Amino acid sequence: MRLFTRLVSLLLVLVLLLAGIAFVLPDRVHVERSITIARPKSQIHLLLTSLRRFNEWSPWFARDPAANYTFTGPDSGVGATLAWVSRRNDVGSGSQAIVAVVPDESVTLDLDFGVRGKSVARFDLRTESGETRVTWNLDSDLPLHLDQRFGWNAVGRYMGLFMDRLVGADFERGLSNLKQIVDGFPNVDIAGITPQLVELPARKLIYTDIGDEIDGAATQRSWETGLALLTQFAAQHGLTIRGRPLTVTRMRDTDGGLMELALPAHYDVMPDDTDVRGHELAATRAAMLEHSGSAAERRKRVEQLRAWMQIKGLSAGDLLIEEYADGADVLQGGVRIAIPLQAESAP
Repeated sequence: MRLFTRLVSLLLVLVLLLAGIAFVLPDRVHVERSITIARPKSQIHLLLTSLRRFNEWSPWFARDPAANYTFTGPDSGVGATLAWVSRRNDVGSGSQAIVAVVPDESVTLDLDFGVRGKSVARFDLRTESGETRVTWNLDSDLPLHLDQRFGWNAVGRYMGLFMDRLVGADFERGLSNLKQIVDGFPNVDIAGITPQLVELPARKLIYTDIGDEIDGAATQRSWETGLALLTQFAAQHGLTIRGRPLTVTRMRDTDGGLMELALPAHYDVMPDDTDVRGHELAATRAAMLEHSGSAAERRKRVEQLRAWMQIKGLSAGDLLIEEYADGADVLQGGVRIAIPLQAESAP
């Protein structure tokens, strides 16, 4: 009995000693890892703000692919939230929400692990020698209060001593996964563009081919000749024009494709003609942006829009639709650029 009492007393002294040491242990933990990726900051920043793609490079997803994941809030940016529930202890349950964004510079997230506490994660982006340095930071406060959570918080301070070793390897694996995804994107800087996902209505068109997309006088002549042909055709057959001129390009490759000049028009039965034909563009979801400038600048915007879609995980269809304003100037003026999504990629 005396031995038992001594053991209990010794255990009590040990517990009190460990509890006392906990008060002098660090009350804050910082972990960070970095990687360099040969792509513009704008691409990586867009991917980091799109939480719906997080599990594609997350270092934890492979541990429990069967976990339940829920996305709420906007598609990306501040307010986007990812919550998860897993039966595995090394995955657990919790949520992460984007709380601050500095365009092309940083993304900050609040992490909530339930009874395991809360943390703040931040991704910092910095250009180095034409590449992007991505730093993944984690900061956790480890408070210690004399309440019902004292025991758990004390254990948390001891775990904080090993946090860099425990979490650092996961961060390194996650950044490596991130690099692998980003390396598959075209090396196109998408800074400054603000595309939107829109619903394009079904439209009947009358159109004529004007060849491959080129710049200069040849394009302007083809445009003017085609527009005059379509306008005359509509007048001859009593067709009502219902919108601005547009071009529909059926992409053969990244360098261009066969371009059709078209006018939206109402007809029940399309009149027969050798130079002017009719077809209907089906209603579709598309990525769209506005542009005002030269044809060469417009081609750059098309490349940026395609890159933006790929980063967002959207599959582009084989059509490029450009709707013109400003007097229908094909070489210089305002244009709405739209790329329809493939049906299976539409969110």
